[in-house]
Formats: sequence, C-alpha cells, structure tokens
Amino acid sequence: MKPVIGITAFLEDDLSARLNAAYSNSIIEAGGIPLIIPPGIEEDVAQTLSLTDGLLLSGGCDVHPFLFDAESTPKLGKVHPERDSVELALIEAAFIRKMPIFGICRGIQILNVALGGNVYQDMESEYHSKKLLKHMQQAARGVATHYVTVTPDSLLNRITEKEKIAVNSFHHQAVNVLAEKLKVAAKSSDGIVEAVVHEDHPFCLAVQWHPEEQAMAGDEVSKRIFTAFIKASLTFKLEA
Repeated sequence: MKPVIGITAFLEDDLSARLNAAYSNSIIEAGGIPLIIPPGIEEDVAQTLSLTDGLLLSGGCDVHPFLFDAESTPKLGKVHPERDSVELALIEAAFIRKMPIFGICRGIQILNVALGGNVYQDMESEYHSKKLLKHMQQAARGVATHYVTVTPDSLLNRITEKEKIAVNSFHHQAVNVLAEKLKVAAKSSDGIVEAVVHEDHPFCLAVQWHPEEQAMAGDEVSKRIFTAFIKASLTFKLEA
C-alpha cells in the first residue's frame, strides 16, 4: 500500500499548469504515488484532498504581496493569484484534516503567509546583510552551493541527523516575519530562514531549497527527507 501525494502545479503566463519531473520522481522513489493538483479547484479542495494522504507545496512564481497587506516593490517577480488562491485553500484544508504537509521553495513562503507571516519580495533589495549569499545559483539544479545550519531537536534535525546540510538555492524571495505557529528549523550563514516546522501539526516541514533536485542527483540527506514525508503520509492513510 502506497500513500498518494498531492503536488501543487506551476502556473505559466498562458495559465497552463506544469510540474518539474523531479518532484514526482522523488515521491515515486520514496514510495509514494504523485497526484498533480492544478489551480482552479478552490471550491473542491476538500474532495481533492480526500483522494490524497499528503500535500506537497512545490516551487514556482512569487507570492502576491496583497496576501500580506503589502504593495509590489520594484523587483517583485511574476505572480499568479490563481495559484495563491488554490494553495491557501489547500493549506487550510490540510490543517483541518491534520494531513502531512511538505513545502519546497515557494512552498515555505506560501505556508508562512497562509499562517500570518510575510516574505521579502526581493532579498537583495530588502534584506540588509553584508554577507548575503548567492541564493539564485547558476550551477546545475542538483548541485549544492551553500550550507544551512539545522536547529537542534527540530523535525528536520531528527529526520536528517545532521547539524549542517549542503543545499542548492533558486530563490529571490524568502521568509521575513515568521508566522506565530511556525518555528525555524534551519538558517543559512547570512541569516535567511531556510526551513520551518509547525510543531503542533503531526508532520509539517517546509524548506527553502530544492531537495527533489538533490535527491534525483543522489543526495542521501534529501532522500531521507522525502522518505520521512512518505512515511508520515502512509501513517495518515492507515489511520484515516
């Protein structure tokens, strides 16, 4: 028996939905069955999630600043309110069901916003640090380019059994004000929040990097994260 994992799809400018293969392949290799969730099903999120055992919030475009009572700054990238809308509805429904949630890149940002936090619309112009790392790497997607320090005894620490993790990086937005219900699970050396957990939820982990790409490149720590998510989703399936 395998758990079914709902994965939110990207939305392009022509409103077509797509998903990088690394997401679904990482789920399959970890023992799950991927089910892509497109935008446009806001009214049917409860029925959609009834078909799944875990929710993966994938990467993609910027979060619309209206969601945290802000206006667009000059370096805000592409936004798609349609995607924001469905993901906010999915997150709310997943919390009601106590379903495992795993956020990746944009996923950590929309999760934080959904729970009352906000994000830097652009780190380079809004986050003031003399040692800001290169967070939009030009190296291949599966190549790690900086480290994150893991919070002791956090869910991420228990999964990886690591104090430091080498990660890749493809983002210009990041968590700013952390939502009250979330706890920091990892930071980069320049102080950017790289992972969060919701300690009152059975399994809720979100990371700023792309472990799906590293897992496909053979990284064992990334594979361990996906395995933990699939295990939590299977437990949810069996207990539902």
